[in-house]
Amino acid sequence: MASTLLFEIGTEEIPSGFIVPALNFMRSFVTERLAAQKIAHGDVKVYATPRRLAIMVSGIEETLPDVVETKTGPPKSIAFDKDGNPTKAGLGFAQTCGVDISEVGVTKTAKGEYLSVTRTLPGKKASEVLPVLLEEMLPKIPFGKTMRWSNPDVRFARPVHWVLAIFGPQVLPVRFGNIAAGNVTFGNRFMSPGPIEVKTPEGYEQALEKAYVIPDLEKRKQAIWKALEEEAKKINAEIRDRDLLDEVANLLEYPHPVIGTFDEAYLQVPKEVLVTVMKHHQRYFPMYDAHDTARLKPSFGAFSNIVPKDDAVVRAGNERVLKARLDDGRYFFVEDLKVPLQTYADRLRDVIFHKDLGTSWEKVERFSAVALALADKIAPEKKDKVGQTCSLCKGDLNSLMVCELPELQGIMGREYALRQGIDPEVAHAIREHYLPASADDALPSGVVGDIVGMADRVDTICGCFGVGMVPSGTSDPYALRRQTIAIENIVLGKGYRVSTAWLVDLALDRLTAKLRRPRKEVRAEVLAFFANRFVSILQARGIPGDVIDAVIGTFDDPVDTFARAQALSSMRAEPWFESICAASKRVENILKKAASQVPVDPGLFAQDEEKALYMAFRSMEGDFIAHALRGEYSPALKLLAALKEPIDRFFDKVLVMSEDVAVRENRIAMLKGLVSLFDRVAKFSRIATQ
Repeated sequence: MASTLLFEIGTEEIPSGFIVPALNFMRSFVTERLAAQKIAHGDVKVYATPRRLAIMVSGIEETLPDVVETKTGPPKSIAFDKDGNPTKAGLGFAQTCGVDISEVGVTKTAKGEYLSVTRTLPGKKASEVLPVLLEEMLPKIPFGKTMRWSNPDVRFARPVHWVLAIFGPQVLPVRFGNIAAGNVTFGNRFMSPGPIEVKTPEGYEQALEKAYVIPDLEKRKQAIWKALEEEAKKINAEIRDRDLLDEVANLLEYPHPVIGTFDEAYLQVPKEVLVTVMKHHQRYFPMYDAHDTARLKPSFGAFSNIVPKDDAVVRAGNERVLKARLDDGRYFFVEDLKVPLQTYADRLRDVIFHKDLGTSWEKVERFSAVALALADKIAPEKKDKVGQTCSLCKGDLNSLMVCELPELQGIMGREYALRQGIDPEVAHAIREHYLPASADDALPSGVVGDIVGMADRVDTICGCFGVGMVPSGTSDPYALRRQTIAIENIVLGKGYRVSTAWLVDLALDRLTAKLRRPRKEVRAEVLAFFANRFVSILQARGIPGDVIDAVIGTFDDPVDTFARAQALSSMRAEPWFESICAASKRVENILKKAASQVPVDPGLFAQDEEKALYMAFRSMEGDFIAHALRGEYSPALKLLAALKEPIDRFFDKVLVMSEDVAVRENRIAMLKGLVSLFDRVAKFSRIATQ
């Protein structure tokens, strides 16, 4: 007979960001352990609120299947003497297995005959196995931080107050520190704080909902969004900020909507300020005009964890807190506008960027030089605007608003620039040089933002590597991985033909006085770092792993590398492709053993097959190189089709390693030239073939 397992850990309020990773771990841990022990089961469902983490597994048999166990012992030659009598080794093995020596069998293996005992062990009860699994899982649940409390032998995200563990109606003997599991959970802390007896796992969700707790996270999120949409419709508004939904859902057990308003006068403050205050500081949902979603309405959606006796009291409290925040924002905005953005930028002389890399002013000076060089290459007509953007783009870091709300860096710089009459293109580049902020974020809309953003990032990357702050494992305090991918996405997305090595050298030239490691070493590490990050970009774009391996060795220009990868991926199904790859592997193996330094001499060809290959090679070589130089890799690769037959006949009929030294070196020289031609596109030898 099958039963359902229910396990719940009841705690004080867990930080919202800890909950989903913990649930994912619990699900994977339990399913992997059940599979490892060959325990069949049905659905696995996880539950969570700020005060509980739970997992339910259905369809577990109460008695687990019998286990057939085979133990292998010593070799037969050691277990028995020449007369066939058991030795101490044989008797000891039988005793260890709990059987008589007469019940011991012999198994033939590749190494000889060994004693063995095969027996069927009756299946254990699930109620004996599951507690061990659960007690093993508890201390392994990952959290950003853990703590101790009055239960000194264990650590958890927050103090644990109860553990519920039942298998069907049976309580499992699970312990966590000095807490023994039972069949009791607790409802909403304010509306139903008493204990709730859970008689069967199937009644768990319903019992909690009656106690003003919605344990299903997805159901709670749906309830929040539905309530917001209904309330927004009443005031002709829309809700857009789904990115806040996960966090709010993990702050509540029983969400009750509270719709508040604020004075329309605050709408004179930039929208981003209001949205940041509402979302990031109050966890309120901004409401947007249903007819113009670029405009805010003076309303917001908040949630209470209880159903209050009087919504008006709760609404007034939320409005009062928000008003204080908005007053601060309006004050900062008005005061900042009194100070020219250039004045704020000049004050960067007194701001330390990093103790080993100098002030923020020095950083601006460095990446300004890089940006101007980039502008010469990409958009010389924008050079003046690039210089002006560089001088202003970090100014808002000194503003009152950004000091209070760092999330608004760049955004406020744009607003202040526009309101102070600065060129709109420069103003928007001040904002956009921070884009993309993540892998799926939008790229800057203009070339000025592209150039300044790349220059700023490459200075940070090279500077951090230069003073020994190299990312390792999960440690990357300056987000160098993200910044590197941002540069490559800009270059690739906009089609800029920029050498990574050239860009890195530009940055290192300006960092010479700051480097604490040898420049050559730093340069090599940074270039490898860029190449490794580009691998992840190629993977995300669906390029096969072996093709990536074939092109990444000559990575420098992201646009060129991606074009080569695309061309290879599209050509690998062609009938001639495998012959080229196989030939490349074969030639590289030959060159490892015997490289040739002599030029090819057609007069030394002794067989028709090598003459034919040489002629085919020379007839397409010029066109191949011309196409490759123009980045036309698909047309270049199609020319290789003419080499398939000559290559196949050559390796079938010609012995490369001839006893005649001159002939041998001439053949090797021809093959070396052939592979050198292929290498203009990729290392074909690294592409998998059937």
